[in-house]
Amino acid sequence: MKITFITPPTIKGRAAERLFGCTYQVYPQPNLVVLYTATILKNKGHEVVIRDMPVEGLSFNEYIAWAKQDNSDIYCFHTVPLCAELDLKAVKYLNQEKSVIWFGPRPTSDPKEFLVKENYYVIRGEAEAVISKVVDAIDKKINNTPNDDCMPIEQIPGLSHKKENQIITNVGFGYIKDINKLPTPDRSLIHYKKYTNPKLPGAPYTTMLTSRQCNAKCWYCVPNSLSYARELEWKRCNKNPECIKPPVTIRDPENIRKELEEIKALGIKAISVIDDQFVWGKERHLEVCRHFKEVGLPFGILARNDRLVDEEMVKALADAGCVYVDFGVESFSQEILDDVGKEIKVETIEKSIDLLIKYGIEPKLNILYGASPLETKETLKETLDRVLKLNIDLAQFAVCSPFPGTRFREKALQEGWVVEKDVGKADPSKKSIIQYPHLSSEYLTKWVKHSYRKFYFRPKIIAKRVAAIKRPGDTIVYLKGLWQLTK
Repeated sequence: MKITFITPPTIKGRAAERLFGCTYQVYPQPNLVVLYTATILKNKGHEVVIRDMPVEGLSFNEYIAWAKQDNSDIYCFHTVPLCAELDLKAVKYLNQEKSVIWFGPRPTSDPKEFLVKENYYVIRGEAEAVISKVVDAIDKKINNTPNDDCMPIEQIPGLSHKKENQIITNVGFGYIKDINKLPTPDRSLIHYKKYTNPKLPGAPYTTMLTSRQCNAKCWYCVPNSLSYARELEWKRCNKNPECIKPPVTIRDPENIRKELEEIKALGIKAISVIDDQFVWGKERHLEVCRHFKEVGLPFGILARNDRLVDEEMVKALADAGCVYVDFGVESFSQEILDDVGKEIKVETIEKSIDLLIKYGIEPKLNILYGASPLETKETLKETLDRVLKLNIDLAQFAVCSPFPGTRFREKALQEGWVVEKDVGKADPSKKSIIQYPHLSSEYLTKWVKHSYRKFYFRPKIIAKRVAAIKRPGDTIVYLKGLWQLTK
């Protein structure tokens, strides 16, 4: 069968960042969630096509023209909260007799929204677990393809579907327990040479996962979109309020090395590792770093500050070629950090930053305003003042949004903090959709803009960022991103 994965172009404005799912693109990232599922189907002998149309530079009118003449048997959409409206509009231009498979955090959270036809299907959680079973069942249903091993639609775990105008939610499958058994994503399925990341020294670059999930208890957290869907499905299947996240799954170092070697063989020059939390145990960490060093690809990671206060582990990262670390700092108010379940100390933040700078790794701080009702105008100012005093060049500011499945959303709705319930209309780096009795949404919105301007319009930061640009195209990306965030 011919199966096409579609990321449609936007009708207006910026494209949603589908790999992380809670913000908008500054630069495009190869979508690993799509690559994993597409690779599984390709390995099963299907003809697989991936169309990342924002990267291809298509307009929505060009998408419509393509949709009218395309001959795929099945279409797949990986949908996050910020692009649900777009995808539901885009699917209407496809051949309505063809089957559509939806997956990702938004369909997992609300299957009914996407099951408008009986030939539409929603895979909840990690789509890799059952994508081939769903395709086999559709093939047999449509083409009467003989397949004795084919599982009926009604029995496929983790699937939601529509039958006789009723939404059927099959039993969940839990989570993929051994991710080492998954195939290496086939990056030749995308135009991988078109992806560049201004934070990394080489181009093209790619994205990679070495683990899934984070075990921290931050009540506002929206992880990468794969972990997010995984987490939403876990909560659906496990009603124990103490069991808020599925177990962390990690890849073996040798399994990681195999993928690194395949990435390098393609001519890819750098990697953004998008694990929610990269550092899992000192022994494994040192071994993973050794493989990165030996293969010789620069990379960046996301990590908790408290996992990088061991100097040997930070030095190992630097020796391995780590260029940057993304930190979720959120606030410099200890009271707020404790209230949101961050389980981290302010002094730990500063220690980890100092260590990274010592070994030449660039820290990028992520600040999340308004994640606690303890936030005030004074704590906002305190956090920004502390950030401005740090010896760092990269920071991202946003307002906490009440994303589905988070404990923050439950509390925010209960207490009346939510201004706009539909997070599809959120833009955390530009607009607040929450408020507190003492802190309006308008003030939070203005404070984010003020923070960006205060941080990035300093002459020393502008000079450093311009000096750090190594490729002509990155100048455009940098200026475009700065304009989007500060306008």
